[in-house]
Amino acid sequence: MKITDTTLKEFIEDAHFLEHGNYYFFKDFIVSEIHEGVVYNWEISQEIINIATNYYKNRPVISLISNRINQYSINPLGWQHFFKSGRKLNGLAVVSYTEKSWANVAVEKLFFKSKIERFNSIFEAVNWVKTINLEQQILYKKNQK
Repeated sequence: MKITDTTLKEFIEDAHFLEHGNYYFFKDFIVSEIHEGVVYNWEISQEIINIATNYYKNRPVISLISNRINQYSINPLGWQHFFKSGRKLNGLAVVSYTEKSWANVAVEKLFFKSKIERFNSIFEAVNWVKTINLEQQILYKKNQK
């Protein structure tokens, strides 16, 4: 189910429609919906990473929800580049609708250096990222004192 087909659409703060996918920015998380057949890699991700870094520059705690409504390929090595570049994500929630997508998440776990979980529903994923973001905000505030 596309994020725009849910009641969550009213909470979208910004949206970016790129050649390889659509990205919906919420207060403290992003929902990505990559287009059918894309081979998603580090090079492709640069455009949205730069947009998101600028958009969320004053918000230290954000997460990503990968709403896998289409079939596409991911090069999980991109996560190594992401974390080596000093960027941070509080967590990755993967909403999966196929068995193949479930298997891809198992491989991604090997490269993702933060929390990662799989879900059957976009609503479950949002609840999870809200919970882990709140936990990280509390830790962030404690460390700032």
